[in-house]
Amino acid sequence: MTSKVARFFLSKFMFWILVVVVGCYFLFSIDMKKVEKMETENGKKFSFVEKIYKSISMPHLKLGIDLQGGTYLVLGVEVEKAVDAKLKLENKNLDQIFKTGDLKVWPIKREVIDSNLVLSFNDENDAKSCASLIKKDDFILKTSVKDTNVVCTLTSAEEQRIRMGSVEQAVNVLNNRLSGFGVEGIVVQQHGDRQIVVQLPGVDDPDRVKAVITQTAKLDFKIVEKTARSEREIVDDFDGDLPADKMIVRGKVKRGQMADEESGSYYLVSAFPDLTGDHIVDARVTYDQYNRIAVSFSLDASGASKFKELTGNNIGKQLGIIIDNVMYSAPTVQSEIGSSGQITGNFSPEEGNDLALVLRSGALIAPIKFEQETRVGASLGQDSINKGIMACVVALLALFFFSIIYYKTAGLFAVLALIFNMFLILLLLSYFDSALTLSGIAGIVLTIGMAIDASVLIYEGVKEELKNGIPFRKALNDGFKGAFVVILDSNITTFLTGFVLFKFGGPAIRGFAVTLMVGILATVISGVYFLKSVFDFILDNTKIKDINV
Repeated sequence: MTSKVARFFLSKFMFWILVVVVGCYFLFSIDMKKVEKMETENGKKFSFVEKIYKSISMPHLKLGIDLQGGTYLVLGVEVEKAVDAKLKLENKNLDQIFKTGDLKVWPIKREVIDSNLVLSFNDENDAKSCASLIKKDDFILKTSVKDTNVVCTLTSAEEQRIRMGSVEQAVNVLNNRLSGFGVEGIVVQQHGDRQIVVQLPGVDDPDRVKAVITQTAKLDFKIVEKTARSEREIVDDFDGDLPADKMIVRGKVKRGQMADEESGSYYLVSAFPDLTGDHIVDARVTYDQYNRIAVSFSLDASGASKFKELTGNNIGKQLGIIIDNVMYSAPTVQSEIGSSGQITGNFSPEEGNDLALVLRSGALIAPIKFEQETRVGASLGQDSINKGIMACVVALLALFFFSIIYYKTAGLFAVLALIFNMFLILLLLSYFDSALTLSGIAGIVLTIGMAIDASVLIYEGVKEELKNGIPFRKALNDGFKGAFVVILDSNITTFLTGFVLFKFGGPAIRGFAVTLMVGILATVISGVYFLKSVFDFILDNTKIKDINV
């Protein structure tokens, strides 16, 4: 008796029971308060069975927007503007090259036109001298001289790097921004060369999220050269023709004020930043000296050094803090400033939090525009869940009757392995924070059909062995061993297909691919190891020595 109890607890089957117990503890949650709230809202009392059913949930299993409702966005990344921004930055860097190379005559005009940086001179020889200097010291620019102009373009490798990098960077920035909303199941994925797909399941305020998504959050620090009450007042100082290396930015419009009112402030600044917000390492909502909401930021070591130099050289001047070409504040520099600063601008608490979030997550290299928006209602999502569950149940019942009729008692064990297979799929999806989508449910249904193949291969091998007069236990072991290589080989090839679909497919295809790959792992575990342990448990702990196959 003691030896039987020991074998029982040391059996492999007990390991799987432990997996089920721990998995259920992780996967499922019971919330009776939710049921009580539903009873209060509906004015109806549920039976005990209904209460248990409605109280069970899977908090760790994320649902895609097609199952719980939400917003589906397709965004386009304007990669050409990222190229232009890089050229503007290189134009700023040319100043140091010109100083070091002792350029005799500097360009009279600089501007970025159609992804070309054009430097204009009065004399063609001056243009050639400038081009030679750039070729010598700047390795990412290609230069050519056209009359009195030097035309600079990025090298093919650098332009390709920026185009690809701007989309990848946008995905990372949006992931960081959207994670700050605390909403589970948000998906941000690159689609094609310049598109990004964003799935926002169950978001209460999609318009606010959209505003945060599209905000470039490009922070520039520029010394203010002139302040005026209107744009015309500044342009008149240049006889109506603003130089290409200058720009006018408007002050931030106060809440409740129309954007086209003439009561705002306008600032003349350089077209090229003195310092960018790329060096920001943290941004938080704080309060200014008047107890108004502000956003404080801190810079990395390199940014702090540049900020210190910028403020130290411009004491008494206004330092413009510009975000997306809007002047948020322009304080007068009183002293040298090091690694931190503060942005004021009559913020509401929500505006302050959103600005801190986008600054903290980083600026977008290239602007983003909306190309498509689809909203899915929660009721439609629930209908999809119900139909998906029904499809899985029908598939299981069909396989149950087939297995029982064809393989008798062994067929019942095969169905048990299928149920364990589905449990493993849900457990793995929950553990790895993968979102379950409608296409994912299709992958589960397909996995159910594929999983029975493992049992069929094993049982047919056992039958062949039994026909040769081999005892059942040995025939069983030989059947599992003989089928293992075939099962592993077929599932590896299918797994690789799923990986290719995940790597190159769109969001819907990826949802299918994820469940397919997870389902294949679950199939090998349940169809070989779990099923074998069931047979061993029955044969070792009962008087049964032969099972109908």
